[in-house]
Amino acid sequence: MKRLVPLLVAMLLVASCVTSGNEPAASSMARASIDAYLAQLENDDSFSGVVLVAKDFVPFASKATGYADRAHGAPNATITPFNIAAITKVFTAVAIGQLVDQGKVSLDDPLTKYLPTYPKPVGDQITIAMLVGQTAGTGDYSNDPGYVGVRDSFESVSDLLAAVNTGVAPGTVPGKTFMFSNTGYLLLAAVIEKASGRDYYDYMDNEVFAKAGVAAGFLHNTEDELSNRGFAIGYKPDGSKNWSSLPARGTPGGDAYATAPDLLSFHKALASGALAKPETLKRLVVLPASAGQTSPGLTSGVFAASDVGASAVFAMTPTGYTVIVLANIGEAAGPVADRILKLLASAS
Repeated sequence: MKRLVPLLVAMLLVASCVTSGNEPAASSMARASIDAYLAQLENDDSFSGVVLVAKDFVPFASKATGYADRAHGAPNATITPFNIAAITKVFTAVAIGQLVDQGKVSLDDPLTKYLPTYPKPVGDQITIAMLVGQTAGTGDYSNDPGYVGVRDSFESVSDLLAAVNTGVAPGTVPGKTFMFSNTGYLLLAAVIEKASGRDYYDYMDNEVFAKAGVAAGFLHNTEDELSNRGFAIGYKPDGSKNWSSLPARGTPGGDAYATAPDLLSFHKALASGALAKPETLKRLVVLPASAGQTSPGLTSGVFAASDVGASAVFAMTPTGYTVIVLANIGEAAGPVADRILKLLASAS
């Protein structure tokens, strides 16, 4: 499952990371400590992927290790596209933010304003903000038999919507509880189509990925695309490929591709307001805030995701640090990102 989850230790570190000043570049202590750690990481067989650390969008530390394609001996490189799993949700949320800025969507609107056939009364109770924040109660379609039936062949959001159950469990109160939800983001994609009058994939390619400087995006999981783009193949713990479990292409909730420089460019586009207004980004709460804190929305934070054969962390600190860790094995990116954020905090 492609879960976008809070990386709890890292989230606390982001709140404290270099909060004592606005220095224009990374400190020499931060550089030295991260360089030393990345040198160690090169010999760590439990990690296969890429690390990129930047201050004010200028990279000062990077490392690529392991293989993008083990059978052909193709090494991972800084420019290798990786499956970013559920971090894809952040891009879908940005598309909603753009439509908010254009006056075509309100976060307080009920789902039924855009999808009038969605069952009532629950569809009238679910808001766009709940879908973004994964509190609508719509669950995850990944294990739905209908999804398995179209996973290898779907071409559009409507194909997926027609195949899976998009309802909420009986007794669920929309807005009450955070619950990981691929289904909610599938519904958001339908809202994007309705409000924009465009196909979701067309909209994302041209209005989000292109404007964010992301060259990969929703690549098709085909041998031809693999040959053309050289993306990192995901590997299971037993060494086999995760190929058979991937969808035909990424979905609104997961499995887009990005390089580490792509995500750095994305952070810069978010911070500059090139994608959505800062006040709108603050309202796009994708994950719940830590206890006693207020969510910064998509203005900063740590977004971590892991699936079979893929894991990723995209961290944006309030003081201009970007930490990106992409791996083509599951559960590998989180510990690396945690360590780097701790080193940044200790060097402040």
